[in-house]
Amino acid sequence: MHKLRTWFTRIALGLTVMVGVGIVGLIVYQQISDGPTGPLMGGTFSSGEIVETPVEDWLELEGDFEFELVGQGSSRTAGGILVDGDLYITCDLGFIWSRLPSGFQRNILNLIWVFKTWHEDALLDGRIRIRKDGRIHTATIEHIEDPQLIEALKISLEDLASEYFKPEGLGPRPTQEPNDIWFFRVKQS
Repeated sequence: MHKLRTWFTRIALGLTVMVGVGIVGLIVYQQISDGPTGPLMGGTFSSGEIVETPVEDWLELEGDFEFELVGQGSSRTAGGILVDGDLYITCDLGFIWSRLPSGFQRNILNLIWVFKTWHEDALLDGRIRIRKDGRIHTATIEHIEDPQLIEALKISLEDLASEYFKPEGLGPRPTQEPNDIWFFRVKQS
């Protein structure tokens, strides 16, 4: 019995070490990567054409793009929506993803939400670089606090999300945590 217990202990210890090495390896890979790694954050941009001219039409950046907070050493993929000619970056803290049917995608988004802090970092320094189609634009972002504008942005985002998640669509607006969403207006720097 003692040998069997020792054998199980060694296997458990070996698996724990392998998981630990895998996690450390993923963290190192993310930090040295050129931008986000799928849905996970990544390192700073090391490739791409720097665009010096101002963006004339934010429509070219609408949809998904990569962005990095300058000075933070990390980047991520975000969604941008265009409303009245202004581009907004969304930071979903449960407003949309908690309304998806349960399943793998919702569980992954919940896990990402647990570790999401970029929106708080952006309050301290809103300088960003946006990369889409290999082109990098510099900009700043400002947190939107106007309740009427937030509601208009929520409605616009709900319309887009309902179309994207067809045929199921979205469930009703969440009343329990997590149920928030932050919007940041992108401005030329």
